[in-house]
Amino acid sequence: MYEYRKSQLLKYLQFYLSKKLRMEMIIRNIIDRLKKNKRLTLNQWNSIIKFIEREDYFVSMNRNQIFNHFDCLIERKKDEPNTLCQFIQ
Repeated sequence: MYEYRKSQLLKYLQFYLSKKLRMEMIIRNIIDRLKKNKRLTLNQWNSIIKFIEREDYFVSMNRNQIFNHFDCLIERKKDEPNTLCQFIQ
């Protein structure tokens, strides 16, 4: 499933790259990251979702559903509790 979603997203990103958008460097960085089997950051995801949601396959979905579709490709920050431990040592 991971490989399918990755190839699906790469296909869209390659297409956007051919359109000569102002975001070319951002899209290239995302492609490189995916090819290295690294996950996208939330900022990277947020920069491309506006294009992805217009694709025929995703038109009937909302952003949450699209996020869930590509969830395996997106990294999430782990919420660590706020404590004073680092200062008390």
